[in-house]
Amino acid sequence: MVTFDVKPIEIVGNSSIGLFAFATDKYVLLPASVKKKVKDECKNLLKIDPIQITLANSRLIGLFATGTDHCLLIPDVITFDELDMLKEKLGGIEIAVINSKITALGNTITISKKVALVHPDFEKDVIKHIEDAIDREVIPKRIMGSPLVGSIIFQNKHGILAHPMVSDEELEELKNLLGKKIDITTVNRGTPYPRPGILANSFGALVGSDSTGPEIMRIFNILSPSK
Repeated sequence: MVTFDVKPIEIVGNSSIGLFAFATDKYVLLPASVKKKVKDECKNLLKIDPIQITLANSRLIGLFATGTDHCLLIPDVITFDELDMLKEKLGGIEIAVINSKITALGNTITISKKVALVHPDFEKDVIKHIEDAIDREVIPKRIMGSPLVGSIIFQNKHGILAHPMVSDEELEELKNLLGKKIDITTVNRGTPYPRPGILANSFGALVGSDSTGPEIMRIFNILSPSK
């Protein structure tokens, strides 16, 4: 029987855990400064032994990074030493360095099985680079009129969580476009942007420590493999 658990946590003393970490089913990235307890919690819930790194000499891993099971997208503000460490730690995972004026890739890209939605201001050659790297169609998109598509929704392979002000029409469009169940939610006691408060893959989810019981239940219902 497949189990999927949700647990509240802080990363570097902060409940906005999605800004500080990134997870897929194949790798989990955490700041170099996290305590062993946090690393162990991530391993237990997400079923992956986390890699501890910095990006652009920063702990904001989830702000800068996004990707798929097979390809990590990172901005060109990363240092050579950080890139070398990632290549060593990630083994066969492709690393695509994105050369764009937009560097907060976690806030501006969201990736599903067949398509990725991205900030409309990404340069045309960058969109082509992303398409080639992740092997998916890339669609410039706004949600609620905002280009921050990576913050407004959070998705794993089972479902999509959206900002509570996303309209019913946009929810239906996103459900059809991304091919998953969808619902609105808040995290961390009313924060409307899901991704900064969630770290999850197909195996489990960590949520910001300020999240309420009803928020955790809604997150579980959408991100778990249950119907």
